[in-house]
Amino acid sequence: MSDLCWSHPQRTRRSVNVHDRHLGYLTLVSYPNRDITAHSDGSPFRELVIADAKERHVALLQRFKEHWLVQCGEHYGTIETGGILNQSQALELALFTLQEPYIGDLLVEAVTKKVDAMLER
Repeated sequence: MSDLCWSHPQRTRRSVNVHDRHLGYLTLVSYPNRDITAHSDGSPFRELVIADAKERHVALLQRFKEHWLVQCGEHYGTIETGGILNQSQALELALFTLQEPYIGDLLVEAVTKKVDAMLER
C-alpha cells in the first residue's frame, strides 16, 4: 500500500428508508489518519452527504476542528457545537432531513437545530 492510500478518505453509503419507502442515501466520509488537532480549521475531519432517492444533493455536513458547516444547495449555516455524530445519529439526521418539507435557508436552519440538539445529548 502506498502512502497515498494511507490517507485516502473512507466512504460508507447507506440507503435511507422509512417503513418500505426509499427516501435517499447517506454517505459518511471519514479521514481515519487525519489528526483533527494537527490540521488547520480549513480541513474537514468528517463529512455526511445526504441525497434524495434520485441521488440529488440535499445536504452536506462537514465537521471541522471546532464547528460544523451545513450546506443545503446554495445555502450555508454553521454549528458552533463541536463533537461527533455516530452512525445511528447520522442515519437519524438523514431521515429527518429527507422528510423535511423545507428548502434553502429554512432547511439549513432545521438541520442546524437538529444537529445542535444531537451533539448536546
